[in-house]
Amino acid sequence: MDIDTLSKGVGLFSVALSALKQAINHLPDSSHKADAEAAYEQAYRELKIAEAEVANKLKYEICRMHFPPEIMLSKDNKIWICPNCNNKKDKTVFAKSSVSRPS
Repeated sequence: MDIDTLSKGVGLFSVALSALKQAINHLPDSSHKADAEAAYEQAYRELKIAEAEVANKLKYEICRMHFPPEIMLSKDNKIWICPNCNNKKDKTVFAKSSVSRPS
């Protein structure tokens, strides 16, 4: 399976989960609703893990400061920011550092 197919599959699963969440919100309060909410939360965590794995394969930065991991965002591909916790990763710092070899 290629990364595009996997990415589309994750996107479709995300849409399905959104629809499921809306349906759960319309259920009357009961133990069945609580069970459905717990199943949704587990599926949502699995989705976030799958999204992070796809993003990692596509060379996006991933914030590992919390679980599930979050895809970091960047406007310039230099400074990456986590939309969840505002953790920052500055790739320019790593690009400027170099190891010099002794002569």
